[in-house]
Amino acid sequence: MIEIVQVKDKAEGQQKAHGLLKKLVDQSTLLALSGGTSPDYRKIFGLDRHEDFLRSSTSSTGLRKMIVEPGDITPGAICVTDDRYGESFHENSNELLFKKAGLKDWADKNCIETHKILKGNNPTQTAAEYENEIVDLFKRFKRRVGVMGFGNNVHTAGVFPYSLAAKSPDYVVAETVDDQFPKRITLTLKALGQFTSFIVLAFGSAKQDALKIMMDEKENDMQKYPAIFYRKSKIKTYLITDISP
Repeated sequence: MIEIVQVKDKAEGQQKAHGLLKKLVDQSTLLALSGGTSPDYRKIFGLDRHEDFLRSSTSSTGLRKMIVEPGDITPGAICVTDDRYGESFHENSNELLFKKAGLKDWADKNCIETHKILKGNNPTQTAAEYENEIVDLFKRFKRRVGVMGFGNNVHTAGVFPYSLAAKSPDYVVAETVDDQFPKRITLTLKALGQFTSFIVLAFGSAKQDALKIMMDEKENDMQKYPAIFYRKSKIKTYLITDISP
């Protein structure tokens, strides 16, 4: 169940995402965040004047607030949807990206629990430990909101075409995929199926072909194009994009 939210540019899209999160998220919510270039979390959470910076940001504009105002966006817990395997906070990790965005400081200040994937074990153990965390979070939080994106090959989170994550019966898997950063730990499509709503962000002409595939009613193979999940799922999804249909 997908609803397209058309915007003029990325800056407006981030503001729309912020507004939706204010409506969707409260202290009974698990908020899951993905990496990539589309979600600029400084602007989504009103952190655009934080002294650190988010390496994926391409816009200098954003909301005026220094940090999220009291009661603005306060989930019960935050987790990540996927990460590139390696040492904790390695230079290409999503968790380092989120730390540089100021999200960890903001969460600590607002007493919001956070869950990261990388803890220094091997990939199999790391996936198993995160699976246990996700199972516990799903038990504790019945409302689950994901801020997502998708790649040029129509992957989402760490769910790549024809990957184990696209068909696994588990919530979390470790695998090697065809990508610049091949070793991944990720939530699976099964795990994404447990969410109550998604905000999916897609900005810039580079995502146009992937978006066309994702929205094409004739394309229904989620193994080949995992992000089709958002169109075919009954979960309410807000697709925020500046790409003309």
